Amino acid sequence: MDLTLIFHIFATIGFGLALLLAFRIQKNLLGHPSRIFLTLFLLIYFLVGVSNVLKEGGVTNYFDRFEYFAEILFPPAFLFFIFPIFSLYIFSIYMKQDFEKRMEIEESLIESEKKFRNISEEIADGVAVIIDGKIKWVNKAFPGIFGYEYDELLDMDIGSLIQSVKPSPSENFPVRNNPSNSLTETRYETIGFLKDGSRIAIEASEKSITFDDRPAQQIIARDITERKLAQEEITRAKMEWEQTFNTVPDMITILDSRNKIIRVNKSMAEHLNCSPEELIGKNFHLLVHGNENPEELNSPDSIAAYCEGQSVEIYEERPNNHYLVSISPLNDDRGNYIGSVRVAHDITELKQVQNELETTRAFLQSIIDGVAESIMVISRDYRILLTNKAASELHEHDLPTADTHFCYQVSHHSSTPCHGDEHPCPLQKVLETKQPVTLVHNHMRADGTEYSIEIGASPIIGSDGEVSGIIEVGRDITEKLLLEKEEREFRARLFQQQKDQSIALIAKGIAHDFNNLLGTVIGNVDLLQMGTAPKEDECGIVEAIGSAAHRMSDLTTQLLAYAKGGTYKLERFVLNSLILQTLKFSHTGEATKIKISHNLAKDLWPILGDPNQMKQMLVNIFTNAFEAMEETGGTLNVETRNVIKKRDWDCSFHNVHPKGSYISIDITNTGPEIPKEIASQIFEPFYTTKSLGRGLGLAAVAGIVQNHGGCVSFDSTTEKTTFHILLPRAKENTENSENEILNHPAMTSGQNLIH
Repeated sequence: MDLTLIFHIFATIGFGLALLLAFRIQKNLLGHPSRIFLTLFLLIYFLVGVSNVLKEGGVTNYFDRFEYFAEILFPPAFLFFIFPIFSLYIFSIYMKQDFEKRMEIEESLIESEKKFRNISEEIADGVAVIIDGKIKWVNKAFPGIFGYEYDELLDMDIGSLIQSVKPSPSENFPVRNNPSNSLTETRYETIGFLKDGSRIAIEASEKSITFDDRPAQQIIARDITERKLAQEEITRAKMEWEQTFNTVPDMITILDSRNKIIRVNKSMAEHLNCSPEELIGKNFHLLVHGNENPEELNSPDSIAAYCEGQSVEIYEERPNNHYLVSISPLNDDRGNYIGSVRVAHDITELKQVQNELETTRAFLQSIIDGVAESIMVISRDYRILLTNKAASELHEHDLPTADTHFCYQVSHHSSTPCHGDEHPCPLQKVLETKQPVTLVHNHMRADGTEYSIEIGASPIIGSDGEVSGIIEVGRDITEKLLLEKEEREFRARLFQQQKDQSIALIAKGIAHDFNNLLGTVIGNVDLLQMGTAPKEDECGIVEAIGSAAHRMSDLTTQLLAYAKGGTYKLERFVLNSLILQTLKFSHTGEATKIKISHNLAKDLWPILGDPNQMKQMLVNIFTNAFEAMEETGGTLNVETRNVIKKRDWDCSFHNVHPKGSYISIDITNTGPEIPKEIASQIFEPFYTTKSLGRGLGLAAVAGIVQNHGGCVSFDSTTEKTTFHILLPRAKENTENSENEILNHPAMTSGQNLIH
């Protein structure tokens, strides 16, 4: 191969490369006239070169026709000297354009990167640039999302912050403004790891970018933890709503504006024996009522309320069922009617219970109507809830015509509840004590007349343990009070007569005794004045005068005791010692034939009383007992003990005594029985079964005991007679210091005899 062929080959290759380079550098080369000429020039030289190569190679070709023109246009001098220089010039132009284009692209990239940084710094999402899996740059928001400082994140493995998730094809989205679609942006949700070890939900997007002239990966991370929680809450709420909607026993139907079924719950579908899906789109009224337009809202008020967007309730009765249906209109955001919601509640059992309650109520009403007393059930706010026939008849036309009426309106024609001591409110008393109370009120009839009524109010206790009302039972006691008043007046007159008789009897007895005693005194005084009595008898006369005077003093003392008068010196003491002393004092003369025994409580409570009066009381009882056993003989027994009364009690003298602690004294003699016909008279003054009266006796005992707040009574049989005395215990305890009494030989056993 000669040098000419080699030259032509290289020249042709050079023209071809120059032509390709021109097209590569400037794709729109054909858009300018000079560039068109240059392109044709290069193309012709390329073809000439190919022709020369083929010619020198001895190959005849179809390019020979260009040889003539080529030699004219491009002589060998131009081909071998001018063209290379011209080609270099053209190549330099192309290289300059390529350089300028590259510089423009690089500046554009730098400007784009700068804008990218600025924009990334301003957005709230975290932005990171990753090269080879390492973080090379982050914006301000990125460290705050994961709890790191900026410097800590540089060169950190991105996998330690964001869990890698392989996205599905549906998660790939084309990057905007990229017509070639050569780059893709991948979006996905994953888990982010914070510095403190906790985790958050991350929405990330990735795409490939160029950063610092190096291929890189851009990641945009957004903390969607709260959004995920909100979505989970919405999902949970929706699920709960679905469960509630389908588990609620009421039958729920949602209709559109044409009464077509949009949705039903499980209860409604089961009631219609269909699946919920089968019911969608069907006409509700035609399906349920057999009529497309039933007149459900037949009340003007119901229609008006429904049109105003309010829920209305209607009652529907079926052959075997009863329903309470709530109808609520559905409106859109602009207030336009778009449908309704119907909730049907099966009240069949409730209706049955209601019927049973009405039957029971009627039965109870018939029962309380049969009670003769007035009965009213009153709430704690004074409303009358129930009355019986007697109450209606008692109050006649007093009941107001209004549906709600109050007890004070009916009973007292008042506008306010009862108050004060004259008419204390039974309801308030029960609310305060939670106990039944009994009161007497004067009520007004419709004609203005008053009548007296005895009210017994009992509490109605609610489930909370509080009083919710009272049952007030009233009885007209007007006639009873009139009879009691007449009886009291009669008793007062009778008492006055008996009092006059007693005074006359007392005066007669006192006059008789005083005349006898004064006769003794006057007779003996006359003897002393006459001086006829021997000197040795004067002492006896004076002694007789003194004895009579003492008896007159005792008679006066007993008279004061009976009359509940005189002066009392109250002391706190235990009766045991006084009983022993009085027994010893009284057990003289003929009484020594009587045996004495006692059983005195060692822990006997003290009393508050006058010792002299107590002694007089004991002397009178002991003397009465000794006299009862003068002919038959017998035993006198005294017993003391402590007694607790748990409630108020009445005594034989019709006095009411309070509950509390008392001292009991039982004095028993084995003398003859007291006849029943005189039993009510033994405590009367100067009453005696003996021929010779002994003064006030047991009448003084009754007076002394009653003056000390106690009571005396007796019971008598053929074998014995026992006087029972109860005296109240002193309010303050005192130590029993009667050691000498407790150590007395008579106290060493429960029962001893004194001879």
